[in-house]
Amino acid sequence: MSGCLIALALLFYFIGFIVWVSQRNQGKPASGGGGPLHSLLQGLGQGAPATQQNGGTLQSSSPSEASMNQTVTKLNAIRTGSRIKVRHPVQGELTAYVLGKVTFTELWQRGQGAQVPWVPTGNTFTGLWLEGNLLALEWQNRLYLLDERIALSDGEIQRDFAPHARKFAQSNQTAEVLFAYPPAMWRMVDIGKFSISKVEGEGVNARQGAVGRFIHASGEGKRALVLEDYEGGGQDTVWIGYILDENDIEG
Repeated sequence: MSGCLIALALLFYFIGFIVWVSQRNQGKPASGGGGPLHSLLQGLGQGAPATQQNGGTLQSSSPSEASMNQTVTKLNAIRTGSRIKVRHPVQGELTAYVLGKVTFTELWQRGQGAQVPWVPTGNTFTGLWLEGNLLALEWQNRLYLLDERIALSDGEIQRDFAPHARKFAQSNQTAEVLFAYPPAMWRMVDIGKFSISKVEGEGVNARQGAVGRFIHASGEGKRALVLEDYEGGGQDTVWIGYILDENDIEG
């Protein structure tokens, strides 16, 4: 009799162990490239890419309308190897050599779901890698000068950025999402996905064809934060710097 009870107890223990393992595996995120922000952007802006317009209000628009709102385009005309003048908010006027140039293609989904492909919106944006470890970047109607670069791991992105990006994505980029990241408090203004369509010169820390997700945020004193989370082909990076006026860079 006691032998039957022991056998029955072992059977229940085995069944419980199988159920525990099954539930644990179901709770794990899917493996494979994609990065911590991958699932947050599925179906973001369904039917239209999000476009930041005057005053920081995020609106949804068609690709053609988004192209019309692209007011900062002067960096595209600047060539690698040239020298430009940059008005740094702290260091004053600088003359910098253009070491490299990268062209970003903005991507969006026409519907929700992991199987819906990401396609170009029609918008392309330019980044210039400058001597002195500076990155000048234009995106929609925003012009950045980024002077601090921090390499990140997937774990750091998951801890410091993903929860805030999730909240922003769930609101279709309409909620005021504030978060802390040294050295400031930030307000999220834009998230999305991009591919790198062209790389020229040197110093660009990604290769042509790389795909990634971005977060853009602003802080007091015209501070700016730009996060790049790559699926592959680039180094996950957070940039810290400043928002410039269009006339702060002269080619």
